Amino acid sequence: MYLLVLVGVLALVIVALALKFFFDKKKDEVIFPFRLLCNEKRELVPVVALTAFFRTDRDRERYAEYIAHGTKVIGYTSYKTFPKPMLDGTGDDVNMNETFKYAEEIQNWVCCFQSPDEYGFTGFNNLLEMSESDFKDAEEPVPPGDKKYDFLYVCLQDENNACPMNGWNAVNRNFNLALKCFPIMINKFNLKILVVGRLNCGLEELYGDSIEVVGFLPYHEFQGKMKQCRNLFVPNVYDASPRVVTEALSKDMPVLMNRNIVCGSKYINDETGILFTDENDVEQQLSTLLNRSLHPIEWWKQNYSRGQSGVKFKNFLAKAYPDVKEVQDAQEVQFF
Repeated sequence: MYLLVLVGVLALVIVALALKFFFDKKKDEVIFPFRLLCNEKRELVPVVALTAFFRTDRDRERYAEYIAHGTKVIGYTSYKTFPKPMLDGTGDDVNMNETFKYAEEIQNWVCCFQSPDEYGFTGFNNLLEMSESDFKDAEEPVPPGDKKYDFLYVCLQDENNACPMNGWNAVNRNFNLALKCFPIMINKFNLKILVVGRLNCGLEELYGDSIEVVGFLPYHEFQGKMKQCRNLFVPNVYDASPRVVTEALSKDMPVLMNRNIVCGSKYINDETGILFTDENDVEQQLSTLLNRSLHPIEWWKQNYSRGQSGVKFKNFLAKAYPDVKEVQDAQEVQFF
């Protein structure tokens, strides 16, 4: 009897050590589209998030290795319309040929879409309504006198520092609609706009001092630049809850957002900003926004933070994987 118990215990120890070795070995290898998860102490938990379509055969091999070694794999909707195939004219169109049935193979998902069934989810899937952008703490707001720009718009450069209208960033950040809205924002409201990324597009030649364009900025420099802006302009559609939105709200910056964005409209209400559709209603919505006295940071503090979202995430995973001790013991789960 004791021998059987001892054998059982040794077997569990061997499995645990093998899993730890495998996971530690993979720590430095985990790259997009996979993301590691950790607890509140920054200790890894044996759960990996798949955040986008497989790009290579190696991605598929990694997925199979995780499954074979007992690491749990969840789906996480943070990349465009993933897991629904997309056809937007960019390099992502290759995923239209994807044969892997993500929503059918992976049961547990963090999902930001308002209508999950439109993206392939069924009763088989366990869904947590949450976005990666929910994990943001409020910051100390900047005094109004330190503001230099009325609006910030972020759309990084595409290949070869050119300005193609069908480039990945141009499509994902809806540069085409931004170009239609800029004349209204500048000529009718006399606004000054900071554009991050769209060098070599002729914007400063068109609008003079009303638009300032800078290239890619390192993270902390970008955060500092954001603090000089009063509002954020988000014409994006194929952008699954962009983090720049919550970075703005947590800095007390109201947001003018495209109501057709695939994820992220949940953040916009009478306390945080306003939604618009296109160049035909942006004037009316912008006028309403600019005549409101908004303090989105207070709403953000009440509804979101790294801690609040971490507890919500942990509770979801604990229910999905009752046998994973690292998850059960955690107080919060976050991205590593």
